[in-house]
Amino acid sequence: MRIGIDARLWGSSGRGVGRYVQNLVENLERVDSKNKYFIFLREKGFNTFLPHGENFHKVLADVPWYGVQEQVVMPGIFSASNLDLLHVPHFNAPLLYGERMVVTIHDLTMLKFGGRETSTLPAPLFYAKRLGLRVVTELAVRRAARVIVPSKFVKKELVRTFTLPPGKIVVTPEAGVLAGKERTAAEREIEDVLGKYRITKPYFLYVGSFYPHKNVGRLVEAVKVLNERLKKSAQLVLVGGKDAFLERVAHQALEIGALKYLVLTGYVTDADLVDLYREAEAYVQPSLSEGFGLGSVEAMALGVPVVQSEASCLPEIAGEAALYFDPQNPRDIAEKLAKVLGNKTLRQGLVKKGLARAKDFSWEKMARETLGVYRKAAR
Repeated sequence: MRIGIDARLWGSSGRGVGRYVQNLVENLERVDSKNKYFIFLREKGFNTFLPHGENFHKVLADVPWYGVQEQVVMPGIFSASNLDLLHVPHFNAPLLYGERMVVTIHDLTMLKFGGRETSTLPAPLFYAKRLGLRVVTELAVRRAARVIVPSKFVKKELVRTFTLPPGKIVVTPEAGVLAGKERTAAEREIEDVLGKYRITKPYFLYVGSFYPHKNVGRLVEAVKVLNERLKKSAQLVLVGGKDAFLERVAHQALEIGALKYLVLTGYVTDADLVDLYREAEAYVQPSLSEGFGLGSVEAMALGVPVVQSEASCLPEIAGEAALYFDPQNPRDIAEKLAKVLGNKTLRQGLVKKGLARAKDFSWEKMARETLGVYRKAAR
């Protein structure tokens, strides 16, 4: 087969989708030497990706994503490669491309939780964008020969939202990306990561964005309860890009008197992030909605206890390897944090279960399962 993959979101700059695309392509190189692949990349990704297999070819497609230009220009670029199958790893499949296609839908969060508070755009532009998102997503999943999702939860959401036949949707769980990026012991002695970010132990760690559905505001409230009502001293370290949504969280923390318990690191390197995970009392995931829960898998793989929300896909991904709380209840969040704080026996139990659970997730396994989807979709 001649298989095309729209990899314009390649790499960490494309956030979760970009990491997914990069790991998919790199692992397909390992498991498939027969089919011919055409990897469509923007200029940065084009210069970064160096194919190892003779059956992998990169194609420059320096077209911005999520706009009118990709809808008009990309169909011609795809068609020029005479593909048997195109894989669009996000909802933004070009409406004018009429050939056989597979799409990946990572979650429906922006449709379920995409209220006015999730955007800084003017109201008319926001509602137009929201309608466009709904239309493009629905057309993509209806036109696709197969739809790939990272969890059973997202599959159920797609079936419920768009009345799709369940057999059309295939679950291919993802994996972590930090394994193998640890510093050596000597490097850790030289690089004092906690001192660099002015972090004192014990602390809880959150990694991700700060959109409203991430529920970080209630986590901040919980840390105030933990320190002041439950008399348990601990910091909350928030790792993620600084934007308008983080500013809202910081403003809320200032208003309720919780800012003194927070450390806002901004962007950190993967090496720093590994150290921040490993030194944390636990990783905390308070989200109301996730498609997969990458942070929890990262933490489990690194031997870090996970304390997280009982919402959406999170129990499906972590199973019995996490301690769960009601994400709507700051007091319950605080009590679960207090339960794990300083409790060596509980932490060791969570670590043991987490390491075992993390072995269920592999990018190579995902690539093999995706290759199986390609074969079925092309028939």
